[in-house]
Amino acid sequence: MKQKLFTYVAFSGLFIVLLGIVSRHLSPVASNYRSGMFIVGFSLMLLGTIWRVVTEMNEKDQ
Repeated sequence: MKQKLFTYVAFSGLFIVLLGIVSRHLSPVASNYRSGMFIVGFSLMLLGTIWRVVTEMNEKDQ
């Protein structure tokens, strides 16, 4: 169950980043909103990945 949660967090970050890239070409979204989308998306991807690695390391110790 935890593995799925980490995957959902990381892929939601990826989706937000891709949405920011696509919005640049399709709709006139202000650049500050797009920058915020990139920051939130990359943060979610990073945190989801680190969260998964740390929990896998803790499971190996037990």
